[in-house]
Amino acid sequence: MHTIRWPRVLLAVKAALAVSLSWVVAQRMPGVIDQYPYYAPLGAICAMYPTVMGSVRTGLQTLAGLALGILLAAGVLLVGDPNLLTIGVAVGLGVLLSGIRRLGAGADYVPVGAVFVLIIGGQDAENYSLGYLVQMAVGVGIGLLVNVTVLPPLDFRSARLQLDRLQGAVVDYLEDVAGELESPGASGGRDWEQRNHDLVRLTGEVREAVDESALTARGNPRAVLRRRRRGLDPGYRPLNTLDRLVFHVRGLTDVLRALHDADRRDWRISEEVADRLAEAVRGAASCVRAWSESEDPGEGAAAVRSRLDRLFDGPVDPTDQEGRLVLAAAQDLRRLVDVLAPPTAPEAGSTRAEGG
Repeated sequence: MHTIRWPRVLLAVKAALAVSLSWVVAQRMPGVIDQYPYYAPLGAICAMYPTVMGSVRTGLQTLAGLALGILLAAGVLLVGDPNLLTIGVAVGLGVLLSGIRRLGAGADYVPVGAVFVLIIGGQDAENYSLGYLVQMAVGVGIGLLVNVTVLPPLDFRSARLQLDRLQGAVVDYLEDVAGELESPGASGGRDWEQRNHDLVRLTGEVREAVDESALTARGNPRAVLRRRRRGLDPGYRPLNTLDRLVFHVRGLTDVLRALHDADRRDWRISEEVADRLAEAVRGAASCVRAWSESEDPGEGAAAVRSRLDRLFDGPVDPTDQEGRLVLAAAQDLRRLVDVLAPPTAPEAGSTRAEGG
């Protein structure tokens, strides 16, 4: 069973408040409009959305869809009185028009609005349409006002938790790769290809969480204060870094899979080279951990580059396929730590490690 979180509780309280206020205001509207007060609470509910800009968008889309439905009903009434045929035509055309993407949440209100005007409005369709549209607008306006003024949601915590989750997954994966290089089978036979797919899926989930966090800041008065105090990045900068890290981790493990002998369950490279590569991979994991804890990964990155320079005791034979694959893995690993701590100057020995 899912836990009901505080943002949902807050949204429920604000929806109740908006509905109550809209009901009071609706009964005090002038002219024939006050004959249809029940549509104002409906408009308030339509405008209730977890984000401020989401509320604006949903409210305006609802009103646009409703207005389009009313215009459709008016066109039908110009042809003749409501009957089985005209109502069916109105619904059919309303469903077609609801396919307009820009209507979004208001799409369903096109056929619904047309049917309500034709069936409920009947002979008094003009007054009914006016009351329906105005009262819905009143409810939407009150809903927006409540959502903006009463603790407008600003949620960066969810994105941070998801970013931490992805950081942990990258570190754990690199630690497992290092363990597997040191002792084949240490990772319990985990499928690296599947783990690569899982990393891509997780990165997508984190990106969605960051996008949602960014939406909570758009049009939010609280975001202005936060921007002045601490900046307003919902997590795009660390997400971009993690995205690049995941890319290089996948490249590293793709190369290492080609170096693994599935029949012997061992590596096609010497134990000495495997151990040196494992040290570099473990050092890269430490760099990612340091970066995620807001520490300087520069020293650790330099140590990784130094280990990669010493993978081989001499030049690599260009005809040695295994040697070339190890150099490809080293290149992915070097680029991975460069993402976290770009080198300030070319390092001695890097030419030998990269090209032999």
